[in-house]
Amino acid sequence: MSKTEIPQGYKAFDISQPHIESLGPGFYKKEEQDQLVLGFYVKQENLNGYGSAHGGMLMALADFSLCTSAMRNSDRPVTTVSFHSEFISPAPLGSLLEVRAKVTKKGKSLAFSKGNIKVEEELILNFGGVVKIL
Repeated sequence: MSKTEIPQGYKAFDISQPHIESLGPGFYKKEEQDQLVLGFYVKQENLNGYGSAHGGMLMALADFSLCTSAMRNSDRPVTTVSFHSEFISPAPLGSLLEVRAKVTKKGKSLAFSKGNIKVEEELILNFGGVVKIL
C-alpha cells in the first residue's frame, strides 16, 4: 500500500495546519459512539535513527488529535496548555498510525483529553493533556 492510498474504511482528511499537513496525507474515520480516528502512514522522512517513527512526529500527531477532539462540535479554536506522553513501542516505516483522542471533561475555558496511537492492535503511544478554549 502506498503512503497516499486511502486505507480501507478511511476518508481523505483536509489538514489546515502546514506542520501536520507535512506529516500526511492524513485520513479519518468514525467508530462507535462517534469516536474520531485519524490515520497517518509512517514515511521515510518521519523516521528516527533506528528506523521507526520519530517521537517528535508521534507527539505532534497526538497534540493535533488532542486539540481536534476538544474542538469537535465547536467553532472556537483551542491551544495546548499541557501535554504528556508515554512511548510504549516503536512504529516501523510504512505502518498506519491510528490516533484516537477523547475529551474526558470540558468546561467553559478548558478541556481535558486523553488518547493513544496504535498500529493495528499494538499500542505505540499514550497521551493526554489540557487545552484552552479561546
